[in-house]
Amino acid sequence: MSRSQSAKMADSLTDLPPNILMEILVRLPLKTLFISRCVCKTFLSLTTPNSHFIDLHSSNAAQILGFQFGDVFNPSKLLRLAEPELDIAPGFVENFVLKPLYQLPQMGTSVVMYRTNYREDNKLVLVNSCNSLLYFVRRHAPDERSLVCNPVTSEYLIIPDVDRKIRLESRTKSMWLGFSPGTNQYKVLRISSSVNGEYVEVGAQVFVIGSSSWREIEALPLGSDHSWDLCSTFLNGAMYWLDDQSYRDIVFFDFERERFGDVALPPEFGDEQLKNKHCMSTGVLGGCLCVSYNDFNAQHVDLWVMRKRGDRESWIKEFVVDTVRPRAGPVFGRFKPLQVLRNGEVLMLWINNDLVCYDPRRKSLRFVGFHWLRMTTPRNVAFTPSFIPLKDALLVDRVNRYIRPRYKRALETVLM
Repeated sequence: MSRSQSAKMADSLTDLPPNILMEILVRLPLKTLFISRCVCKTFLSLTTPNSHFIDLHSSNAAQILGFQFGDVFNPSKLLRLAEPELDIAPGFVENFVLKPLYQLPQMGTSVVMYRTNYREDNKLVLVNSCNSLLYFVRRHAPDERSLVCNPVTSEYLIIPDVDRKIRLESRTKSMWLGFSPGTNQYKVLRISSSVNGEYVEVGAQVFVIGSSSWREIEALPLGSDHSWDLCSTFLNGAMYWLDDQSYRDIVFFDFERERFGDVALPPEFGDEQLKNKHCMSTGVLGGCLCVSYNDFNAQHVDLWVMRKRGDRESWIKEFVVDTVRPRAGPVFGRFKPLQVLRNGEVLMLWINNDLVCYDPRRKSLRFVGFHWLRMTTPRNVAFTPSFIPLKDALLVDRVNRYIRPRYKRALETVLM
């Protein structure tokens, strides 16, 4: 090849064959990919979601973190984005700025109050993630409608409130979004409580996305503590969480069989661990259920991984993380496992207060030190971004798309 030919090939990136250029673009971090779509028509056309682009991106996408600031009474309408593979790397943290990823739609309720028309704010609170989708619920509102969204495509679907009769007879304890692999359906689980004389009865309802109403299920939840803020984890068709008060094991709900069950904690867990469940959390590491326990007296965090679902003997103590810090006291509270980065580091969230990275090779713990985490304690989830249209993921005919406020129309209904 002559020098003139080489120079000509290097004149523009768009001169590369389209298939090679698409392979490059889908490997970009999500924020960079969004920016590249604004560079030129070639980049925009190559990154316009189609089956080939979606498959390529899905095979290369890395997990990201979504943050919602504020509390349950005044949550932010913005979901913000962090990409651990890039943003928490040494040298990047100091200059990192949290970017908005998605703006929640308005979903207020008009209530007539003595010659006034009061419109309540949406109060949509981030609850959990399931696959590439996020789940928000209206808490402390006249109704508890909820919302499933794909923040990457800016699409969402509103889940109706439970039937009025059910609402009057019971109080919501918690709600989670899950997925049934066998039926390829997304479902919402609601755990509720009602007072029957001197006793509190706990029940459960399920809403299959695409159906028209909620329905009662015969299975009853195990344990007694089913608050919104338990350490919940979705994995392989089941939601796992810890009952902080009465139940000794990990509780789960199987979305396909619509049954509750439990998973025994590692055999080495004794009364000391069970007494300090506020130092315990669940998560997913390497595609397996993980339990962390912070032994703050010994100043280390144990990470246990269950290699075979339901087999108590398959628990393995994968890591023992030394939490000793120079000139600092014991590190109290939960460490929630989030993901294993491509460089082998284990990313964890420390009591909703700080992101930490554990390097198994050097056996060292690094506190990332985002100042905004320590100041505001945002709600957060880890999920894998996807460009799959929401209607295809949920198997529904109609979804909504939120248009940013800078456009003339703030909200439009998309019929596909």
